[in-house]
Amino acid sequence: MVRIATRVDSSTHDNDDPTAHRLMDSIRPDGHVPPDGQSERRGDENARPMYAKFFDVVKDMRSFGARGLLTHLVRRALTIAPGGVAFRMILVVLSEPRPSPEAAAAATHHIFRFAVLDDLVRLAEARNANIFERDVASLQNGNRCLLQLDGDQLVGYTWISSSALIDLNWGFHVNLPDDMIYNYNGYTAPEYRGTAYQSLRHLKVLEHIRAEGKVRLLGYVDHLNYKSLRGVAKSGYERVGVLRGVRRKGKFRFWLTVNEGDWATVTRVGPLQR
Repeated sequence: MVRIATRVDSSTHDNDDPTAHRLMDSIRPDGHVPPDGQSERRGDENARPMYAKFFDVVKDMRSFGARGLLTHLVRRALTIAPGGVAFRMILVVLSEPRPSPEAAAAATHHIFRFAVLDDLVRLAEARNANIFERDVASLQNGNRCLLQLDGDQLVGYTWISSSALIDLNWGFHVNLPDDMIYNYNGYTAPEYRGTAYQSLRHLKVLEHIRAEGKVRLLGYVDHLNYKSLRGVAKSGYERVGVLRGVRRKGKFRFWLTVNEGDWATVTRVGPLQR
């Protein structure tokens, strides 16, 4: 188990606008970036009137029951930062995808392949697949998009990163082991939803990159996104760590706990610091 705690003076940060950074809220279960301002809204918790907080507790009790309410309240408390903003996310790793037999049967004649530039340009122009110019640029920068196709029809896709250094939030990077790759931004076309194709795409993407020595996928989920947490567990993801961040009074503070086997200690860029 590796534990890291660090503090950074935000006055020296190159880009200290929290809305410019991505915070995982749902990985559906591959990966999904929440609306801008997700972390800031947590910071507003302290300014809300007491009666509103009371009604939140009542709503939570109805949702979770008395048994799960305590855990939920503790988690919410961990992202309350008077005078600042905070986030907390769960790191999850997938090594053995568990696609449903129904998904495998339904996709018998589907094609799974990595996208080329023309594919993404066409999808971006169509404006109906959540592909934008930034995705085209991402492909040009070395990231890869695995397409699932039913003939010429897009079923869905999932992305993997080309980097072993992954920016989780506010410039905090995790250093991935050589056999792990970051998986994000999953999508299923509306007419194909309900068949649990995401897990099947996880399996296919691992098959495509196994020859490169990559056998595990990393994802991360906001700790209050219970729907996604249940979804990733069902897909075979296992919890391997927790990252918590607080930004307050001109400083960033981070607390990371991660399994030793899911963290790399090698220097990825620049000269060795020894």
